[in-house]
Amino acid sequence: MKRLSFGNLNESTNKEQILAKVRNAVMGKDENNFSDINMNIDTWTPFKEEDGADFTFIERFKNNGGIFIYFEDNKSFIEALKQYIVENQWNTLHSTSSEITQLLESNDIVVNKEYDINQKKTVSIIDCECLIAQTGSIVVSDRCAGSRMAYSIPDVLLVYATPSQIVPNIREANNLLKEKYGDNKPSQTVIISGASRSMEFDNHFVAGAQGIKQLALFLVEDEDVE
Repeated sequence: MKRLSFGNLNESTNKEQILAKVRNAVMGKDENNFSDINMNIDTWTPFKEEDGADFTFIERFKNNGGIFIYFEDNKSFIEALKQYIVENQWNTLHSTSSEITQLLESNDIVVNKEYDINQKKTVSIIDCECLIAQTGSIVVSDRCAGSRMAYSIPDVLLVYATPSQIVPNIREANNLLKEKYGDNKPSQTVIISGASRSMEFDNHFVAGAQGIKQLALFLVEDEDVE
């Protein structure tokens, strides 16, 4: 019977001894190497208060590659959107956001409420939870958008928002969602920071924004603002 080979026993023993020393050294460490880290400090570059959250958001959103368009009211927004649909040859505009759908359909804009993952050149319009000035990002959820597909599969994503939705930082965005939803949080919350850029937020898995080729934000002045 052929004798089993275990390689070089001496070499193996030496390696085991070294690994044992490493394990003992690691296990013997009981000090907290992260005790001096302040988890409440923002890791993003803060903005100057004199610039204001509005200006900072617009500047950083555009730096992220987003298209920004401002409107004084819904009337001018609807007129411009109809023009964009014709100019860009958007045959179908998709949306599952209830408020957006109601606004568009009441102004004779046809909306497709179903998404097809296999469809090419999908154009989707949604509303959002808030806008983060510090990062120039848009916070969306499957709750406000109506479905995850509304922001995860389109080639062109159009977002409707108002200036009152701008918050200074991610912490304030998180507080806003906690106040709005309490324990009944959306199943998915996503921070979109430009086309094909997204990140995890509030311990929710992020899959959206990876296929977006163009991201446009329509900032419409709040109707109750004089």
